[in-house]
Amino acid sequence: MARLHVNSLIGDRRFYRRAMSVALPIMLQNVVTNFVSLLDNIMVGQTGTASMSGVAVVGQLFFIFNLVIFGTVSGPGIFCAQYWGAGQERSFKAAFRYKLATAVLMCLGCMAVFVLFGEKLIGLYITGGEEEAAQVMGYAKGYLAIMLWGMLPFAVATAYATTLREADRALVPMIASWLAVLVNLGLNWVLIFGKLGMPAMGVRGAALATVIARFAEAAVNVLWSHRHRDKVLFTRRMLEGAPMDRAMFWDITRRSLPLTANEALWCVGTATLTQIYSTRGITVMAALNIAYVLFDLFTAVAFSLGSAIGIIVGQELGAGLTEKAVDTDRKLLALEVAAAAVIGLVMAGLSWLFPRFYNTTDQVRSLAASVICVMAAILPFECLANGCYFTMRSGGKTMVTFLFDSCFTWAVNVPAAWLLAHRTALGVVAVYALSTATVLIKDIVGLTLVHKRYWVNTLAGAKPDGERRS
Repeated sequence: MARLHVNSLIGDRRFYRRAMSVALPIMLQNVVTNFVSLLDNIMVGQTGTASMSGVAVVGQLFFIFNLVIFGTVSGPGIFCAQYWGAGQERSFKAAFRYKLATAVLMCLGCMAVFVLFGEKLIGLYITGGEEEAAQVMGYAKGYLAIMLWGMLPFAVATAYATTLREADRALVPMIASWLAVLVNLGLNWVLIFGKLGMPAMGVRGAALATVIARFAEAAVNVLWSHRHRDKVLFTRRMLEGAPMDRAMFWDITRRSLPLTANEALWCVGTATLTQIYSTRGITVMAALNIAYVLFDLFTAVAFSLGSAIGIIVGQELGAGLTEKAVDTDRKLLALEVAAAAVIGLVMAGLSWLFPRFYNTTDQVRSLAASVICVMAAILPFECLANGCYFTMRSGGKTMVTFLFDSCFTWAVNVPAAWLLAHRTALGVVAVYALSTATVLIKDIVGLTLVHKRYWVNTLAGAKPDGERRS
C-alpha cells in the first residue's frame, strides 16, 4: 500500500469552503431536527418510564421506516448527483420522477405493514411484568395510531429534499426542517402538557405534533420547488421526456434495489440489536432510548459529512473528474473521522449529566450514562465506516455497499450480540460495547475497498445531453 502523507489528507480553504457549502446545511438541518427530538424525548420522559418506553418502541419501528425511505431515494439520488455534475437535465428529471414514485409506493407498503402487524411488532420489544408490559403496550399503540398519518408527507418531503441537495439547493430543505422543528417543539409543549387551554394528551400529543410538523416540512419543500422553477430544474417542465427510457429505468432499478434492500436489512438489523439488548429488561430499553437521542444529536455533524461525500464525489465522478474525486474523497474521509473524535469527547463529557434531565430511576440514568460513554469511544470508527459506505455509493457500487453494510450487520454484528446476550453472564453495557466494536472489522474492509479504487465509476457521460442546467 502506498505511503499516505498527512498533507494528502488536508485540503485548502477552497476545498473546505466547498465541503461546508454542501455539508453545513445538512448538518444544521440534522442538528436542529435531532435537538427537537431530544427535547421531545425529554418532554415525554417527564410523563414516566412506561410512556417513554412505549414511545421508544414505536421509535424503533419508525427508525426502520425512515431508513427504508432513505434507501429508496438513495439509488436514484446517485444518478441525480452524477447527472447534475454532467449537466444532463432530462436525465436528472427522469431520475427525480423515479425517486418520487418509488418513495410513495414504498411508504404505502410500510403503512400497510404497521396497520396489519403493528401490535405484534411492538410486542417483540416488551418484556417484564404483565402489568408493566400492558402499560407500555397501551402507550405504544396510541402513539403509533397517530404517527401513521405522518408517513406519506415524510416520504414526499424526503424525495424533494434529497433532490434539492443533489442540485446544490441544500438551503431550502434546511429551512423546511427548521420550520418543522419549531412547529413540533411548540405543539409538543401545548399538546403533551395541555397548555393554552388544550387537554393534556401525553404521548398522543407528541405524536400529533410530529405529524403536523411532517406536513409543514413537506409543504415547504414541495411548494418552494414548484414556485421557483427558474431555480429548480427538476420542476421545470417536470414531465418532459416521460416516460423514462427503458434502459435508464432498468439501470436505476438495478442499482437502487441493493440500496433499498441494504437500508431495510441494516435498520431491521439495528432494531434487532436493540431487541436483543432489551431482553435484559424494560430499564434497558429506557436507557438505550436516552442514549440514542444524545447520540443522534451529536453525530448529526459527522454523519452529515458522509452525505456530503456522496454528493460532492458523485458530482465530480459525473463530470469525469476521477482523480479529483479520489483526492476529494480522501480528504473528506479524514475530515469526518477528525470531527467524530472531537464530538466523541464532548459526548463523553455529557454522559453523566444528560440522563438527569429524565424523570426516571437512578438505575436507568446510570445505565444510559455508561452506554453513552461506549458510543463516544466507538464514534470515530463508526464514522470511518460511514464515510467508506458513501464513497462506494457515490460511484454506483450498490451491491458492494449492500455486502459491506447490511450483510455485515447480519453476519457479524447481530450474531455477536445474540451470543453475548444469551450465552454469557456479561452485563448489558459490556454486551453493547463488544458487539459494537465489531465495526473495526468493517473499517478494515472499507479502507481496503476505498484504497483499491473499486468505487471509481462514472454513470453519466461527462458531456451534457443537450440541455445544460442553468
